[in-house]
Order: sequence, then C-alpha cells, then structure tokens
Amino acid sequence: MKLNSIIKLSKVFGAGLVSNDGFIIDAQFTIGYDAEKFGATAARIVNRIRKSLDVEKASAIFYTQKSVFFIRETEEGIFFAICHKDANIGLIKIKIEQTLKKK
Repeated sequence: MKLNSIIKLSKVFGAGLVSNDGFIIDAQFTIGYDAEKFGATAARIVNRIRKSLDVEKASAIFYTQKSVFFIRETEEGIFFAICHKDANIGLIKIKIEQTLKKK
C-alpha cells in the first residue's frame, strides 16, 4: 500500500498499516505521533467492532477536538490515518479509497 499519496495531502499528519494484532506493517508520519500506539488502537477498535457487531470487515471515523482518526480493515491489514480536524475530510476519504483499491 502506498502511504505517500495520503501523507502528502494538506493537514494529514500520518498514515499506517498494521496487522490484526496491532503490529506495524508500514507507517509514515509528518509529525511526532506514535505510530505504534495508533496502530495498536486501530487494531483493538477493529477487533472490537467485528466481535460486537458480528461483521466480516470493520471501519470507523473518530472526530476529536483537534483531529480525525480514520480506521479501515483491508485485505493487507488495518489501515489508519490521522489528520487535522480542519482537513478536507471528503478529499482524504477519496484518496484513501483510491489508495486501498490500488494493490
């Protein structure tokens, strides 16, 4: 998965891909976020959603006062991205979808 195209977008702090148990497969951040912490959190959230809702694949978007946290389960692993709350969320979602479709 190419993370470069996502982290180059305006106000995107970083993106990554983790295994189902939260181990980093790939991560790129433009500022000092802890990729391992966000990766482990993304894996835990996806696993909880799958168990609770009995779904095959899970995704979520979390909004906070300062940022937006995207999580999506893919065939390659669990993708996550963090961006500023004022980022163009629609454009970022489109770019994430395009990146996930490319293999």
